[in-house]
Amino acid sequence: MRLILNGGGSGEDVKESYELFAKEVNGGRVMYIPLAWNNGPCGECIHWFKSEMTPYGITDVDLITDAKQITKEKLRNVSGVFIGGGNTYKLLKYLKETPAFENLKKYIKNGGLVMGSSAGSLIFSECIDTCLKDELDIKSCGDENLVGLKDTKGFNMLNGYSILPHYKKLPEQQANTQKRVEKLLKQGFKLICLPEETSLWINGDQAKIIGPKPAEIFCGHEKETVHTNEDVLCK
Repeated sequence: MRLILNGGGSGEDVKESYELFAKEVNGGRVMYIPLAWNNGPCGECIHWFKSEMTPYGITDVDLITDAKQITKEKLRNVSGVFIGGGNTYKLLKYLKETPAFENLKKYIKNGGLVMGSSAGSLIFSECIDTCLKDELDIKSCGDENLVGLKDTKGFNMLNGYSILPHYKKLPEQQANTQKRVEKLLKQGFKLICLPEETSLWINGDQAKIIGPKPAEIFCGHEKETVHTNEDVLCK
C-alpha cells in the first residue's frame, strides 16, 4: 500500500509531497480523478492539474470524467493515481455506485500508488463525516451531503482513523476547529488532522508525515503532534 494523503494544499505549499509523488511515479502515466470537483464540469480542472504536475515531470495524464472509466485495465496501465478535492460526498457516491471503489481498493492492496488531496484523502478514512458541514461553518472543511449518500464509510485504510483536512487553515478558524475536534471525538472518531501543507505518507507498514507543518493525531483523550519525517503510529 502506497498512499500520499494531503490536507488540501497546492503549488509550492505541497512541494515535498509532489516531489515524492513524482519520484514514485518515475515518469509513468498518472490517472487523474477529479470527480469531487464542484466548480463546473470536472474536465475543466485538467488545466489546473497539469500546471501543478508539469514542473515535476508528470505530463502523461489519463483524465477520468466518469467513475465507470476507473477500470482494472486502466489501472494496470498507470504508475499512479491522483484523486483531487471538492465535495467528498459526491466523490464517494460516484465511486461506490460503480465498480470503481472495489477496483481502486484492489489496485492499492496490490501495491498501486495513490495521492489524494482533501476529499481525495478523506475517502481513505474510516468515515468521511469529519467534513460534514455543521453549525460551526468552518470554511474549506464543511461539505454538504447534497447527493444523499447514506453509506459514508470510506476505504478504511488508516487503522480505524479518519482524516480532518484543511486543519487550522486560518487563525480565526482555530477556536471552531478545536470545537469540531472535540465534537468528533465525542462521537467516537479517531482523527488524523492534516494542515494543507502536510501529507501522511504510507508505504507498506510504515507511515510518516511529509511537509513543513505538523499533523495532530487524536485517539480518545490522547493527542500526539507529529512533525515532518517523523513516524506515525496509529494505535
